[in-house]
Amino acid sequence: MTIYQPSAHCVGESNWHLQFTPAYRKPIFEDNFTRELTVAYLVEASHQLQLHVGAIECGPDHIHVFLQETRKHSVVRVVQKLKGYASRRMRKRHRYLFSDYLWGDKFWSAGYFYQTVGTITAESVKEYITKGQAKHWVKQSKQKTLFNYSS
Repeated sequence: MTIYQPSAHCVGESNWHLQFTPAYRKPIFEDNFTRELTVAYLVEASHQLQLHVGAIECGPDHIHVFLQETRKHSVVRVVQKLKGYASRRMRKRHRYLFSDYLWGDKFWSAGYFYQTVGTITAESVKEYITKGQAKHWVKQSKQKTLFNYSS
């Protein structure tokens, strides 16, 4: 049974699956610290926007984010805020971690993927993201496959 989130004048569900790619599709997330910091900054920005991160997972050269409770937001604005926040923090505080991979002042590629998630469950998306990323980490068997934030 689906439990919908009520607000003042409506009841419903709105979720997004987003995918971001670092500039030049470089494998910066092979580095554990770079991956963990980027995930932390994306989660922090999501919380500032009052969005719940249902799942977040990295491949070596991309990151998937499953956002819940998105009905009050536009995709374009949320993507700008998430990518902008994480990029600023990474470039200003931790450039040394990925400077060999990227040039100039660019952290993310210009584009992104998004998909609204409606009739399937959050668990289905989490499972898709987890299993879909396993193929990218064949060389690194100790890689954790899912960061799940329930706060």
